[in-house]
Amino acid sequence: MLDIKFIRAFPDKVKYAVRVRKAKTDVDEILKLDDQRLEMLSHVESHRALRNSLSEQVSKTKVAKERAELIKEALRLKIELKKFENDLKILEGKLNEKLLYLPNIPCSNMPIGDGPDDNVELAVWTPLDGYLPKKKLGKGNSAAKYMPEANFKMKDHIELGKMHDMIDVEQSAITSGSRFCYLKNDAVLLQDALASLLKKKLVSEGFVPMMVPLLVKDRVLVGTSHFPEGRDQVYKIESDNVENRENLYLVGSSEPPLFAYFMDRTVSKMELPYKMFALTSCFRSEVGSWGKDVYGIKRVHQFDKLEMDVVTIPETSDETMEYLREINEWFLQQLQLPYRVLNKCSADAGYLASHKQYDAEVWLPSQREFMEVMTDTNATDFQARRLNIRFKDGGSTRYAHTVNDTGCAMGRMIISILDNYQKEDGTIKVPEALQKLMGKKEIS
Repeated sequence: MLDIKFIRAFPDKVKYAVRVRKAKTDVDEILKLDDQRLEMLSHVESHRALRNSLSEQVSKTKVAKERAELIKEALRLKIELKKFENDLKILEGKLNEKLLYLPNIPCSNMPIGDGPDDNVELAVWTPLDGYLPKKKLGKGNSAAKYMPEANFKMKDHIELGKMHDMIDVEQSAITSGSRFCYLKNDAVLLQDALASLLKKKLVSEGFVPMMVPLLVKDRVLVGTSHFPEGRDQVYKIESDNVENRENLYLVGSSEPPLFAYFMDRTVSKMELPYKMFALTSCFRSEVGSWGKDVYGIKRVHQFDKLEMDVVTIPETSDETMEYLREINEWFLQQLQLPYRVLNKCSADAGYLASHKQYDAEVWLPSQREFMEVMTDTNATDFQARRLNIRFKDGGSTRYAHTVNDTGCAMGRMIISILDNYQKEDGTIKVPEALQKLMGKKEIS
């Protein structure tokens, strides 16, 4: 959430952010509401001062008639004050609702664009050639022509999954409907090996392993900027079935409960950065994506993901984002998967909290396309303001910054390995980094 003082001081910057991020809100309307709020606040404060003054006069007045007049005036003032306070509460509610639809201010080097074709390639890497020269990078799908090709007719991940009895989307359609799956046998062992490799790395880097709630309250999702904009992507547990009859929501990522661990807390600067990760099941309705990536396990309603998040001081959030990107690239290179890193453009930079966002995408030779597997986002103090995450810095208290990263979207990483490591006969080589963890060199 943006500070209203910042909005008043820099309305043009905020209007620019709304325009390039294609947000659906009106900055002038917000400023008008804040003018009304300030005017009403002035009435409230002046009436409170008068009320206090009258109370003092009543206590000091001994003459009954004068005392009665003062009490009468105090009662009239009390009624007016109650009305003004109620009007102020309504105005604050309207203002806060409008503020929730404002985007974070984009960083100076976020590309300005209308969609995926305007995303900028920052790095492209292949197992044989390493990093491509910068002159070969561009926008959109520029790097595709440099990516590996197979010299045989490739199978997709569902064909391979059936062949090796690893993926079943037919029985899951009977038990749960479309966009669910059963993972079996080597697919499960592969996911466990992926998780073990990355967990070991993160623990060695000082990350705190966490197990988090998968059901959270409304405020947690508002606080992380998944609400109100993404409300239609989230599964709601009706209050009739919940303790205290309060609605709960299934998380689409462990990011909300991880950052909410610090909600309404003020920590010492010495405790930051606080690095943490969690491997959880995640749930998304995928409303609006009907007909898009519906084949197989690429875009499903339930999936597992290892999320790595950091709460840090403002001065180091950009550095932290680059650090998480380095871990992403380390992981993909350990797996010897061809990939690229994108600097996401203004209209494609995910949710409103994004100040800067990178995507890591793995190349799928069978499809001749890239697939997103990781997202790295610096949200600056946007989420911290909503969640009230602060730290003590000397004699002052400041809002922290939050940086979040998809360390490994498990289903998509399994797709990436099946696609890149398949052989002509359908057998699948296990990436060298996972062979000891899986206890085998090949899926056959």
